[in-house]
Amino acid sequence: MDTERLMDRLTRANKPKSVIYVGSPELFSKGASAIHIMKMCQAMGRLGIETELLLPLDRNKSEIYEYYGIVDNFKLTPFPYFKNTSARNIAHGILSSVYTKFRRRDVDLVVTRNIVFTYLSTSFLFNIPTVYDAHHPPVKGASRLFNSFKDSKSLVRFSTNSRGLGEIYLKRGLPEEKLVVAHNGVDLSRFGDPLSKSEARKLLGLPEDKKIVSYVGNIYEGRGIELLIDAATLFPDVLFEIVGGLQKEVDRLRAMARQKNADNINFRGHVPHKDVPRYLYAADALVMPYTSGMTIKGGTVATDFTSPIKLFEYMASGRPIVATKIPSVMEILRDGENAVLVEPDNYNSLARGIEQVLNNQKTADKLANASRQDVARYSWETRAKKLLNIK
Repeated sequence: MDTERLMDRLTRANKPKSVIYVGSPELFSKGASAIHIMKMCQAMGRLGIETELLLPLDRNKSEIYEYYGIVDNFKLTPFPYFKNTSARNIAHGILSSVYTKFRRRDVDLVVTRNIVFTYLSTSFLFNIPTVYDAHHPPVKGASRLFNSFKDSKSLVRFSTNSRGLGEIYLKRGLPEEKLVVAHNGVDLSRFGDPLSKSEARKLLGLPEDKKIVSYVGNIYEGRGIELLIDAATLFPDVLFEIVGGLQKEVDRLRAMARQKNADNINFRGHVPHKDVPRYLYAADALVMPYTSGMTIKGGTVATDFTSPIKLFEYMASGRPIVATKIPSVMEILRDGENAVLVEPDNYNSLARGIEQVLNNQKTADKLANASRQDVARYSWETRAKKLLNIK
């Protein structure tokens, strides 16, 4: 493709009519990557953009829409699926780049989290206008791939899901004009007709006469569930619900709770993402007790750059939030304004925050209302507009 035609395509990419999303997540798992990809494709479809998701898939396509609670408003093109993460990412990156090369006359822009695809798509052999959407710093050999495309003219934009992560990439040489910070989002349509607390508890079989504090999400190392167990021992009349996590972690933490006589903690394990809102509506308070060593899948410490989907779903649910003061969370939450923020690594501080919202309904309502208003800025559609440069 000559320079004039490339620049014309880059200009058109600013207001795309047709977008391909190249995603390579592990499907039907307990991770958030697939949720994120499905929600982004749904959001682009809602914006009136013809969207095609290239996805490694080993099951029926209809199961995807049902499992992730999304509408069928984008095209899903299946590719070979490999259980091994590295094999899946590499193979899908290569196959998708070839597929997209032959489709590029019909497609304005490609959005991806696959770094192998981006390495190929931004090379002089492909020249495909690409938005790379980073969710963690480069791992293993990915730094070399990043260095190969960070200055490419075909890299239209480079998005990160937090300011902290953006700073990491700027220090690694990313041109500042390419950076777009776009925090993760929430599907506001799922929270448009909220259940009452009583209705949610009836659906879940939870008692209506107890205060309930809930944590919903993965329980990797550093997520602070151990601190929450300690805090729970100080509230024997309050029920603590832990929703999510790998079974081996659930078993370990359940045993710890028994050892500490925290009989008021219930570990639900993993639930389908579409069922999450009812657990949020059933709670009197929602907690994010992350430690200073909070990690994401794979064990990477992520306190400076994590952007958990659950945070925005917490905000949309209209329940007061108690969270620890880690940099990435403080990009969104403000102590005393839309949440109670407490010190990390300190279960007494966590307990004081929980007590504050459980024992002061006026404060709880004020915080919950503020966070629900603030979350309107963090819809998936808003995020999609940032990535696609739609004003």
